[in-house]
Amino acid sequence: MSRAIIPQELYDLIVDYLHTERSALSSCALVCRAWVPASRFHLFEHVSLAKHQWNAAARLNELLASPYATFAPSVRSLEFYNALTLVQFRHPRTGHIHVKPLLKIVPLIVQFTQIRSLALSDLPFEVLSAFSKVQTLRLVGITAGPALLRLAAHLPSLTHLTLQRVVAIPYRASSADTMPVAAQIQALRRVTVRGSSIAFLGWLGVLAPYASALDLGDFCPSELPCLVMFLLNMKTPLESLELELLSGTEMREFAWDELARALGERTRLTVRVYVNDQEDLESEAEDDEEQAGEASILAAQFPKLEERGMLEFKRISG
Repeated sequence: MSRAIIPQELYDLIVDYLHTERSALSSCALVCRAWVPASRFHLFEHVSLAKHQWNAAARLNELLASPYATFAPSVRSLEFYNALTLVQFRHPRTGHIHVKPLLKIVPLIVQFTQIRSLALSDLPFEVLSAFSKVQTLRLVGITAGPALLRLAAHLPSLTHLTLQRVVAIPYRASSADTMPVAAQIQALRRVTVRGSSIAFLGWLGVLAPYASALDLGDFCPSELPCLVMFLLNMKTPLESLELELLSGTEMREFAWDELARALGERTRLTVRVYVNDQEDLESEAEDDEEQAGEASILAAQFPKLEERGMLEFKRISG
């Protein structure tokens, strides 16, 4: 009797089912050669490095330097924080103290050429070109200004950019007037901002003139002029604008008329207002009445959007 042969597709289904179980995946990789590719696909999907992990960074670099290392193409998501931060460490072989940027400890990270998702806390431009297939980029704590325009030369496939807790350099229109088309990422369609001033937003207007979706969290009404300028300078109207207002924002005092003139009639507008549970002592009926009043303010300012079902208002407890 001949030995039964299990189809490769069945192997792959078994391993895919265990994609969140690292210990099980490690065991799968040891079963036989046929199980290795699918196991490796999940085991090495994500890599995370930061300055306190310099030892892991050094070991990773040694592993990448091995002629037998073939896992780099499996890495599709990378968190590389503090890449340019100086790290003090003791060399494991010589015992000497060294001080160098984290990036210099793991220079072979450029072998991760297949990553699609990237998170950074600074902008190591000298290696960014190696990640040219990145589609999703998250920038945390960087200084956001004209340096953002340099992303175009390195990340041409970028479609979604998220900025968190960034330091904003105010946009000056004259500064970008002479910027070439090379400073644009035409594939960049979605921009998300959280916990930051949007004074830098004009730079994103230069970088992503064809963006279709903008999501602004913790939006401060006093920065409305920055948003209006961004909208007026777009090559094409946004398809979607989401504004998350802080608890306590007075809807009646918001200059909705200015936003309405800049937004036009073809952009879906979603407004979210956070309500502090501990401070919100109103009855449910009073709360519903207040929400209806706030929604009516928006409906009056954006009648065309309301008529087309493109206006949404939410109160979110938090």
